[in-house]
Amino acid sequence: MGNEKKLEILYDHFMDMQQEVHLKNQKKIKVGLKINILLPLVFLIISFLSNRSKLVFLVLWIVSLFGIAFYLLYIEYTDFKLQEQMKEFGIMEEEAEVQALIGDEVLQSIDDLNTVRTEVEKNISNKKSEVEENISNKKIEMEKNISEFKNEIKTMGDKLKK
Repeated sequence: MGNEKKLEILYDHFMDMQQEVHLKNQKKIKVGLKINILLPLVFLIISFLSNRSKLVFLVLWIVSLFGIAFYLLYIEYTDFKLQEQMKEFGIMEEEAEVQALIGDEVLQSIDDLNTVRTEVEKNISNKKSEVEENISNKKIEMEKNISEFKNEIKTMGDKLKK
C-alpha cells in the first residue's frame, strides 16, 4: 500500500472518530439538560416531603445546578477544541464556522422569545391606550355629572330660599 492510501485511510478513520465524538457530545448535552431539569425537581420534592431543614436541600439544589452547568460547559468546550484542532490540521476550512452543540436551538429560542416579547409589548401598548381613553371618557362623564349635580343643588337651594 502506498503512503497516499494509508493517509486516506487514516484521514477517514480520524473523520469517523471526530463525528462519533461529536454525536456522543450531543447526546451528553441532551442528558445534561434533562438532568438539569429533573435533579432540582427531585430536591424540591424531597424538601417538601421531609421534615428536615429546607436549607440543606436549597444548598444541594444550587450546587447541583452549578455542577451540571460546569459539566455542560466542559462538554461544549471539548467539542469546540476538537473542531479547532481540525481547523489547525487543515481538515476543516478556516472560514468554516465552528458548529456549536446547542447554539442553534438557543438562538432560535431567543428569536422566538423576542417575537413573542414584541407582540406582548404591542398588546400592552394597545391595552394602555384603551385604558387611557376609557379613563379620559370616564373623567369627562364624571365632570359632566358633577356639574349637573351642582346645578341641581343650586336649583334646590334657590327653591328653598324662596
